[in-house]
Amino acid sequence: MDVSSISSEQAVHLLARSEGHFIDNKSIEIGPAKLTKALSAFANADGGELLVGIDEPTPGQFAWRGFARPEDANGHIQVLE
Repeated sequence: MDVSSISSEQAVHLLARSEGHFIDNKSIEIGPAKLTKALSAFANADGGELLVGIDEPTPGQFAWRGFARPEDANGHIQVLE
């Protein structure tokens, strides 16, 4: 699996996008059951983007908080596979 970092500008761009039918933001604490529910919703529709690592401290306000190490995402990746 490829691992990459995003720049501050890329994070700002991702945070500026509104959630909707095709974009869903999730914090890194999302459990596997909830992650699969979100993925199933996209699979049953026209697809979309699920971004894990974005908190919503207040409604409509998003903050970037990705995984500290690639290994920290192992549980999420296993669910996707």
